[in-house]
Amino acid sequence: MGSVENVPKAPEPILPTEKKPIGVALYRHDCVIKHPHSPKCPSRWSKFAAHEAEQAKLELEVMSEPIVHRHSFTVQDPLMRRHLKVALANYSDFDLELKNWTFQEPYSPIVHRWDRLNALYHTTTEYASKQALGKMLDFLRPVLMSPVDSLIQTKETGKVSFQNLWQIFPPGELAVTSFFGVQTVSRLLRYELVEPCGQPPWWNVEYEYVDWNGQYCGYEKAKTKVRFFKGLRFVDSLGVYPLSFDKSADTIKKELTARGRKFESLRGYHFRNCIGTKILLETDCPEERPVAGRVILDAFAYYTSNNIVKPELRHLEQATEEARKQNQASDDDDDDDDDEDHDNNDDDDERCDDSDSDSDAHSQASEMKAVKATGTSLKRVEHLTALTDEQCLLSTPWLKGLDLKTKDWAQFNIDELSDIVWNDDAFTHLVLPGNEKQLAWTFVENKTLSNNSFDDFVPDKGRGIIILMFGPPGVGKTYTAEAVAEKSRVPLYSMSAGTLGTRPKKVEEALDRALELCRLWNAMLLLDEADVFLSARTDTDLARNELVAVFLTKLEYYQGICFLTTNRISSLDHAFQSRVDLFLPYRDLQPEARRQVWENFIKRAGDAKFDIDEAGLAELSAIALNGREIKNLIKSAHLLTLKGGERITSKQLKMLAENRISALETLGG
Repeated sequence: MGSVENVPKAPEPILPTEKKPIGVALYRHDCVIKHPHSPKCPSRWSKFAAHEAEQAKLELEVMSEPIVHRHSFTVQDPLMRRHLKVALANYSDFDLELKNWTFQEPYSPIVHRWDRLNALYHTTTEYASKQALGKMLDFLRPVLMSPVDSLIQTKETGKVSFQNLWQIFPPGELAVTSFFGVQTVSRLLRYELVEPCGQPPWWNVEYEYVDWNGQYCGYEKAKTKVRFFKGLRFVDSLGVYPLSFDKSADTIKKELTARGRKFESLRGYHFRNCIGTKILLETDCPEERPVAGRVILDAFAYYTSNNIVKPELRHLEQATEEARKQNQASDDDDDDDDDEDHDNNDDDDERCDDSDSDSDAHSQASEMKAVKATGTSLKRVEHLTALTDEQCLLSTPWLKGLDLKTKDWAQFNIDELSDIVWNDDAFTHLVLPGNEKQLAWTFVENKTLSNNSFDDFVPDKGRGIIILMFGPPGVGKTYTAEAVAEKSRVPLYSMSAGTLGTRPKKVEEALDRALELCRLWNAMLLLDEADVFLSARTDTDLARNELVAVFLTKLEYYQGICFLTTNRISSLDHAFQSRVDLFLPYRDLQPEARRQVWENFIKRAGDAKFDIDEAGLAELSAIALNGREIKNLIKSAHLLTLKGGERITSKQLKMLAENRISALETLGG
């Protein structure tokens, strides 16, 4: 048998093996510090050079998860999102149209709508929906435990800490605040914690209310600053707090809705009486002043006469598209709105900021930062859309207008306004010789009936009625204008020539403003002590000549009724004489006229306060006094007897009259 040779095996081929890396490449990602005082965060290491690549891989891995929880959490499940959309409806600080529903700490929208989410779970009957809601609530409970428990405790005790204030301010909720000391309900918009370097923090709480800009109603924004406080504070002691925390919420709603109906009825132009407080509009910061007298409510006149751009208000929910187009068309017609973007929502003017966080911190930016217009349309366009009950509830308690006594543009408290009680006795008690009283009334009455049927050869020229009253002081010139306006049931816009100044340009502007307001309000104009504008022009006083020329031109085109008073008829300019429609001369009162004046003032003060017989009245009438002096004597006698309560006698009045005459003779030399 042949031998088998021992043949050596061929060596097995060495297969190439994968070489393991000795190390791993990591990339450092540093966080960006946006503010030098912000806390530093540590660097982070990653296998990805670009953060976007790492994020994309992570999103791919968790795509199928219903909820992704980081320091924030993202809701991805369609069923969960559907129910969350219902719970977060009308929540202004969360956009439901976003693709990525990510909630950041402290998860404010979910905390604010936690009760709604739980209510949805209990009312949902469809199995899949209930399962999805249950899983979402199971996930959210431990995450939201701290703020939800804190909010529950706040509702039970009515107390809140500074750091938890955000919990009681859900956007869209009704809140109680104060506009210049007057309780108001507004709708919460947003809140912001402000932490300035080196100062205590505060919360800015922003809200909206219904206002009137002279053209239409809409929402205006305002904010209240809540300053830092330690410990706990009662919610209803804050400068702004949710209406739901007020035990009198139902009463507040009822009363403020009723006030809102007054607001609704007082839009446009109205002539009213006001006794209370006004807020000045033409000051750097809002100032409160007392008011007692007649006012004209007219926001349109305020903006146009002062050449101020009216604030743009967010339209009311019920405004139709057609109404909005009308408003837009009106805006396009106004020169003051061209190519301007006026933001009325700036921060409060720090110059007007007080140190008390919870005091009346309301500030209307449109008043604080009024924008002057380059030209103002004088055409009144008003959209008096009916308001809903909630819009009435949210309406401002203040309306803009003019104090006729002081000529202050101001805001007036709606609750302090009342209908005017007209004094029908004013014209009856007017003492004028002959038939001049009836003549004055006939001129005015026929002017109101004429409907501008007579015109000059030049359009709009000579349509007005100019009545010049001249004579010594205190004989009833001013009272005549007041009595005629009272009988006509129209405002009397009275001003002294001294308030117009002496510079022709300023005089022209002031006259334009006064005449335009009289046109808007169908008011009568009284220019008292107009001597400087009526005196004859000379070759030496060119400045005064210019004043007279300006005044003559303005009056010639005025289409209303104008009363002028002067003490010096002898120096009347010839050009002005032809422009006067009615001259009313006044002379020193005769005994019979003085007797009537005495009787009128005694009756007005109250007959029971006087002990004066016919002989005493005749004795008083014989003393040479004018009407103003008689009025002042009645007032002085009343003050003298006020403490004792005794009746005023003719002897006391005669003593006061003789004392006055003696003093005036001494002063006259």
